Amino acid sequence: MKNAVLIGLASVRANLVPMVLLWLAAAALAVAYYSVPCVAAALEPVRNWQIENGVRAAFATQAFFGGVVPGLFLAAMRSLRTRHQFAKVVAQTVWCGAWGIVYLWFYGLQARMFGDGPSLAVLLRKMAVDQFLWTPFVVLPLSSLFFLWMGGDGSPGAVIARCREGFVRTVVLPNLLSNWCVWIPSVLAVYAFPVALQVQMLGLASAFWTLMCLQIGRRVAVK
Repeated sequence: MKNAVLIGLASVRANLVPMVLLWLAAAALAVAYYSVPCVAAALEPVRNWQIENGVRAAFATQAFFGGVVPGLFLAAMRSLRTRHQFAKVVAQTVWCGAWGIVYLWFYGLQARMFGDGPSLAVLLRKMAVDQFLWTPFVVLPLSSLFFLWMGGDGSPGAVIARCREGFVRTVVLPNLLSNWCVWIPSVLAVYAFPVALQVQMLGLASAFWTLMCLQIGRRVAVK
């Protein structure tokens, strides 16, 4: 447990700058949505598109922000390319798109349980369910398994080996601490938007976070 905490803290320190930038960007966009009329007007077509297209819009949003955008960045950065790069981008695009549908359902459930408004009480309830139940017991375990599989070039060997080492202790717990530091403030901003915009805001925040981390990785790889 102590090692998991230390690994998580090291990850937080390594990604402190993009983490803070994500917090600030998410908070600024949420505040602007309610205080600057042109921001809400600019997002209204996106909101209508999501309402009209449902799961198709949710899939497309997360597939684009979680798979296509990082994939284009990796394709442009030779120092970050890995084996079977195209296949991995396709797999991640489909994976993220599927999660878009899941999150559309999850956000709708949260809205029915707690309401669809920006009050602090509503935001805190949604954040608590999201970060202390949904993320540690559903999102992180499944995502960790997927990315272990991806990192092993599609072979189940890496997944099996890590599970034998103690999957929760060596993978889930270290990622959980860094995930909380990044996403507790960020999902508060996501939940501040109307439910029809939440999947889009999650996708935008996820893409921003991924690109910032990849940019750091590119600089490290060049040195």
